[in-house]
Amino acid sequence: MIKLLSIASGSKGNSTLIMTDNTAILCDAGVSCARIKEGLRKAGLTLSDLSGVVVTHEHSDHIYAIPKLGVPVYAHEQTICAMYRKQGDVKNYRGVDFYENVFKIGDIDVIPFRIPHDAVYPLGYTFACGDKKVSVATDMGIPTRGVLNNIKDSQVVLLEANHDVEMLKNGEYAPSLKRRILSNLGHLSNDSSAIMAENLIGTAVQTLVLGHLSENNNLPELALGTVQGKLEAHSSDIDVKIALQHEIGEIYEAK
Repeated sequence: MIKLLSIASGSKGNSTLIMTDNTAILCDAGVSCARIKEGLRKAGLTLSDLSGVVVTHEHSDHIYAIPKLGVPVYAHEQTICAMYRKQGDVKNYRGVDFYENVFKIGDIDVIPFRIPHDAVYPLGYTFACGDKKVSVATDMGIPTRGVLNNIKDSQVVLLEANHDVEMLKNGEYAPSLKRRILSNLGHLSNDSSAIMAENLIGTAVQTLVLGHLSENNNLPELALGTVQGKLEAHSSDIDVKIALQHEIGEIYEAK
């Protein structure tokens, strides 16, 4: 049994709890320790129950609380170097000989995979316990076959749906920021997320949690409507949910 809980998901900070009966891992810690503790409490846990945090990339909305957590840190060595430049010495770093291979934290198999984003070595993750899996795949400019292949065997997937393209284009962001977000190394739009969702039809995915929504360039109902509409056109029974910036989500179990 493995479960996923979004503690926070959005441009102002991201953290996802992955847990079994014996192990609890954070995927990123880009919000305050207080918020992380609140999320852990919802799962009946405390900081002392955490076996570690795995890091997708070095942007501040994914690493903010790491120096204060006091738990083992797992990240690609290039990401660790970038974190050092931002935050100083990364205490409790756990080196993994071949980081892009499978490694274990407690009874959870951690499976990193590459994502297209403007960071030094950006990764998504699949987490497995027995034959059940959950995945976190956000902060990517375009849907790729590689990402699809790494998440299609998971029962629960947290997938980015960052922006509505027209809201972004007509919004107040500087042109350079708009270009960054829209680039192949930026963030996944609702339409691109819907394409990825369409390609997940007929796979193991049962629950798709849309995350990393922009508060300025998206609305939950737009993200949900775009992705759900695409799936309903194919009579898919994938359940689509939303992860929010300021609300701790539901606990989703891989079944």
